[in-house]
Amino acid sequence: AVETDLTIVRDVTEQHRAEAALRRSHAELERFAYAAAHDLQEPLRKIQIFSTLLKEKEETLTPESRKNLQKIIDSSARMKTLIIDILHYSKLSANDSDWECVDLAEIVAELKEDFELVLEDKKAVIQSSSLPCIDVNKGQIRQVFQNIINNALKFAKADVPPIIQISTKRLAQKSFTSPEQKDGAFYLITIEDNGIGFDQKYVDNIFYLFARLNSKNKYEGTGIGLAIAKKIIEKHNGMITAFGTEGKGAVFQIILPLSQSWKWLQQQKRELF
Repeated sequence: AVETDLTIVRDVTEQHRAEAALRRSHAELERFAYAAAHDLQEPLRKIQIFSTLLKEKEETLTPESRKNLQKIIDSSARMKTLIIDILHYSKLSANDSDWECVDLAEIVAELKEDFELVLEDKKAVIQSSSLPCIDVNKGQIRQVFQNIINNALKFAKADVPPIIQISTKRLAQKSFTSPEQKDGAFYLITIEDNGIGFDQKYVDNIFYLFARLNSKNKYEGTGIGLAIAKKIIEKHNGMITAFGTEGKGAVFQIILPLSQSWKWLQQQKRELF
């Protein structure tokens, strides 16, 4: 029995060492990504400035040359967006646990104002039922809602006004199959749209860095937004998944704990196991 116990201890120790090495490797990679993206901004800025100046000031350019310069300017703008997204993703590695009880209804209201022009242009509607106040990093959770709502607006059907519905319910456990419980320790947040949807077999792909299921020529974006959302939710000790049907829309589901108290989270783990 003693030998068995020692074997278990050795196995657990090796597992902890492997996990620590993996975390260090990820941290180094993310620091490199941050530094590389940061250093790329200055040369890119010069490409944008001088390309724009050349197009506007040079009178001897042929129509074909102007067209090619515009392609350079457009590509530079897409790269700038990509670099900013990489910087945002890299910053999420920081150990910032600035939790506060945030009213999710306030976040949705703020985003309605931010997206006001797009909502009017697309005749879109964001509907939400009673939303709770939970322990989160407000800026990060706002980013999650913003990225998912932005996707719903971007991937709307051409001839159908977008309808985005946000609802919540309390769960007994941190599981997408958990039963609803009035005083449950977790919240399930559902964000549903009526857009173009996606094939469910690609559900894992949409949360990868740079993953794209649609042509970049038809739909703008860098393919980082949902990867950022996933990383933020995991930092909040939560879970995220999605369900899609081509031509019928997408549903994103997020599970977040009501509290981010360390003692409270340890209590939930003990109750689960």
